[in-house]
Amino acid sequence: MYRPLTRRRFLVRGGQAAVGAGLAGSLLAGCGGGSEGGGPVTMWSNLEGAEAQNYFTNNIEKPFEKANEGTKLDVTFQPPAEIDRLVRTALQGGEGPDIIPTPGPAYAGEYIDANLFAELDDYVGRYKWDDKLLGWALDLGRSEGKLYAIPYQLQTMLLYFNRTLFEEMGLRAPKDRDELEGLAEELNGQGIVPFAAGIGDEPAAVEWFPTVFWNHFSGPQALYEALSGETPFSDAVFVDAIELFNGYVQKGWFGGSREKFFSNGFDALHADFGDGKAAMNIEGSWFMASAVDFFGQKAGNENEWDWAPLPPMQSGVPQELYALGIGSTISVNARSANTDGAASFIDYLVADKERAAEYMAAIPSAFNSPLPFEDGDFPGSMDERVRRQLVSLSQATDKGNFGYTNWTFWPSKSTVYIQEEIQKVLTGKMTAAEYCEGLAGVFDEERKEGLVPKIIKPGA
Repeated sequence: MYRPLTRRRFLVRGGQAAVGAGLAGSLLAGCGGGSEGGGPVTMWSNLEGAEAQNYFTNNIEKPFEKANEGTKLDVTFQPPAEIDRLVRTALQGGEGPDIIPTPGPAYAGEYIDANLFAELDDYVGRYKWDDKLLGWALDLGRSEGKLYAIPYQLQTMLLYFNRTLFEEMGLRAPKDRDELEGLAEELNGQGIVPFAAGIGDEPAAVEWFPTVFWNHFSGPQALYEALSGETPFSDAVFVDAIELFNGYVQKGWFGGSREKFFSNGFDALHADFGDGKAAMNIEGSWFMASAVDFFGQKAGNENEWDWAPLPPMQSGVPQELYALGIGSTISVNARSANTDGAASFIDYLVADKERAAEYMAAIPSAFNSPLPFEDGDFPGSMDERVRRQLVSLSQATDKGNFGYTNWTFWPSKSTVYIQEEIQKVLTGKMTAAEYCEGLAGVFDEERKEGLVPKIIKPGA
């Protein structure tokens, strides 16, 4: 069975905090200019599972070769957890495939700084990427004004709710903080856990919640200023957000109790959500791919799920805001002997709306292009909830209505700090103010070292 790139892909980064520290210096000596000659185009892919790989081979690879006679596409599927290490090793030896994926912009930035990716600006005009792709996506892939990477596998944090339970109780998805807290109080009073939650399987998953509260309480503008070094993370707007999250945990709103928040595993919390023992779930868009395992006949219940944007938790925060997560980027090796062929396939894979929509419908969460989608772009057979999420994310971010997930836009040491030290706040060993003060110090050091990933401004 195909297993999409989900929370675990994002959490891998926490164990690789120092991998990029010496990358530029160690790799610069091995890089060289590419050419625009012909020949095969090689690619490493992080798709996992026979279903996804077979779809890629039959519906992407072979049609591309047929449409581009004379160009052979040589795709090697690599284990998702190993592909970054394999790419690094290959590039250190002056080798590697023509088309290179990375786990996200922070990783791509390291290769760009080491001059290991080819400039793609010539292809922007050739393939009209300015017209095809969302503007923020090209901005995110640029360094010093030049394009090196295309982001894809877009994800965000959402508020899921047990639609059957909500209908039976006459409830609706909350639109603001007052409604959210009133709903949680009502559910808790009736013995229903407000939010299915737990980090027993992946302690680093606790990072989802600072991401949510900083985006939807502190707001995207405050985050942009902090990530840009204009405002410290010790500012009250970030401290208050962490205090709010901690307060919800102490009330037992997440998982049923503080202790259960630390011990619940994913399967258990998702089962409680599907069965109606918990009413809501704050999780990434990746959950849609596995919701069928916990709702309906397969799960032994008659319940249905739905989703809504996370509500703003104070005035000034946009009503429909999506914290932007980037699961992958795609680039061309600077040493490629066929940059034209590689760029041609990137256009074929990423920038063709019809092809991307079909791919996303066939393999949920395996692929998500930064394209301006509308409802009519997707097959009618696609789950309406998934289609609505993809269209909403596309349209909102195109308007600049986006925030920042910490696994995409924070540097590595800061990400690890967020994951590990927040647990001390929840157990009373550290105050929210101390936590944010510590983060401010770690982040400032990484910012001075130039380790902060590319930041794009919201509301553009």
